[in-house]
Amino acid sequence: MLNDNPFSALWQRMLARGWQPLNACELDGWASRVSDGVVLLSSDPRRTPEVSDNPVMIAELLREFPRFNWQIAMADLEQSEAIGDRFGVFRFPATLVYVGGELRGILNGIHPWADLLTLMRPCVEGHIPPESER
Repeated sequence: MLNDNPFSALWQRMLARGWQPLNACELDGWASRVSDGVVLLSSDPRRTPEVSDNPVMIAELLREFPRFNWQIAMADLEQSEAIGDRFGVFRFPATLVYVGGELRGILNGIHPWADLLTLMRPCVEGHIPPESER
């Protein structure tokens, strides 16, 4: 997964966090294995500078839901487009939210913090594990 600058700098930062690179063919298997996770989809930061903010925002967002064992994967530019096409993503950056191995929502674009929390809550409501299952 080679990427040109400036995406390669963003890619390297995400790899340094231990996030898993993912391609479109691996997505369904990954979702069933990890159960609770997000997949970050990106576009060229030269066209859409806010993609550089998405990893930071999503990492903070997941901390708001600590009962889940969140796993984070990311797709490079080519795979982001392929995965985005599959799910009808209309704005990048985008985040696919999986709970219990099922796609529960897609967060399109960057949002103010309060809006991001509001968008995430329906994805996890009714699926929050008891503390004893953490």
